[in-house]
Amino acid sequence: MQAYELIIQARIDGDTLEAWVAAGWLSRRQNGEGADYSEIDVARACLIADLRHLGVNEEGIPIILDLIDQVHGLRRMARELLTHVKAGQQERS
Repeated sequence: MQAYELIIQARIDGDTLEAWVAAGWLSRRQNGEGADYSEIDVARACLIADLRHLGVNEEGIPIILDLIDQVHGLRRMARELLTHVKAGQQERS
């Protein structure tokens, strides 16, 4: 996704996008046409914009993002574990 698409969807401006990339809150990948963003970046940008509108300060944003990343990581691990458990049960049947 191009930067302008992310800017429109997240309802932010270009300077804000650049600041969030510089802060490490969003990941920009370079391609032949310029910057490219994933759907995860769009979701994160929308979340950050919502948090800012709710009054969360600059110091709180990375803490919240880190906690959300941890929750997603734990959910991924739980799904993988469940898949392995189910595969083990099928092998024993």
